[in-house]
Amino acid sequence: MVRPWRLLSLAALLWLADCAGKSTSSERRDAKAGDAGRAGIAAGGASGDSGSGSAASEAGEGGTGTPALPPCPSGEVRCDASGVREVCTGQGWTPTDFVCATNVSVDDDVGNYCITKSDGSYRCWGHNPAEALPVERYRQVQLARQGPIGLTQDGRLLARGMFLRPDFQPVVSFSATNMGGNYGVCALFGDGSLWMVLQNPAETTSSMKQVGESLASASCVFEGLTAGVLEDGSLWTLTPNGPPPGNDFEEVALSLGVFCARRTGGEVTCFTPPLAGATRPGQSCAGIGVCPAFPAGRYRSITATGTVACAIDETGALICKRQDGADMPIAPGPYTSAKGGLDVLCAIRTDGSVACFRHGGGRFATDDIGPFVPVEPLGDPAW
Repeated sequence: MVRPWRLLSLAALLWLADCAGKSTSSERRDAKAGDAGRAGIAAGGASGDSGSGSAASEAGEGGTGTPALPPCPSGEVRCDASGVREVCTGQGWTPTDFVCATNVSVDDDVGNYCITKSDGSYRCWGHNPAEALPVERYRQVQLARQGPIGLTQDGRLLARGMFLRPDFQPVVSFSATNMGGNYGVCALFGDGSLWMVLQNPAETTSSMKQVGESLASASCVFEGLTAGVLEDGSLWTLTPNGPPPGNDFEEVALSLGVFCARRTGGEVTCFTPPLAGATRPGQSCAGIGVCPAFPAGRYRSITATGTVACAIDETGALICKRQDGADMPIAPGPYTSAKGGLDVLCAIRTDGSVACFRHGGGRFATDDIGPFVPVEPLGDPAW
């Protein structure tokens, strides 16, 4: 296996050759995942209400028939289409004051994490969590080493501790990470172009460069390793391994120790991770002991910490595997979406609350990885 320092040298050489700098991370559909999840949940409730009404109508018209079922199970909780939690009383859905989470963002450099809600508010945990962004309605917020970075609901990137050009918009999604000691931001635009911004911490200006185009989604992580799905369904990478073949992909999960992709049919396939070096470019590594293998089935989404891959199945359960294939049990959901980074995983439940977990360990080995342990917000009723 290639040593970590050799890997970083490969990534650095790649960046210098292609980009004269390093890269970061973003996923185009992250900004839409919360709305899509709520819309799907709300649609399910609407379908149930309609069915109950039909049963009641049939019973009324005939004078006999099956009694009408309750419109929803008493005590069930969900988020409505506007992003507000509602509770079933047994007779129908009653709205509450709870505002549902729509996005979680985890920094893969230092492990900070942030929750953004449907009303545009946010809260972060980690280093300097009190440092605030300008008052805006945000779609996504990340607390990076240099401070918070936020994507407003109208597509503007705002930052503390880093210069971002005012015309750098409209952005669909972004991520920030450490690039050889520089601050880095990767932003995906609505036209499918992927741009990277670098700033030396000692300077007040930044440089930017386009590194990809025609991308449907992208993930850029520590030291500038980058992968994404092109609009034609094929994979694209800026990693030492090169892209695996195929044109039926929808999403990637990438870190130094994980490289997995979700296909259009919902199956998850994992490939040689960057940590394994460039000796097996694009090879499926199921069964060779250097990456996880997920059970057969359909999965809704995937994500990764530094050394653990996780996927949400059709029941809303999180299935997590270490890079060596070992199971990593995690608290039951059901969950609608999840995001990992460094040794932290945060997931949004169907009731709009968020659960976050930390497994410890570093980026390069599994020896010191422990089980997932809950961390804040720890059931905070406001989050």
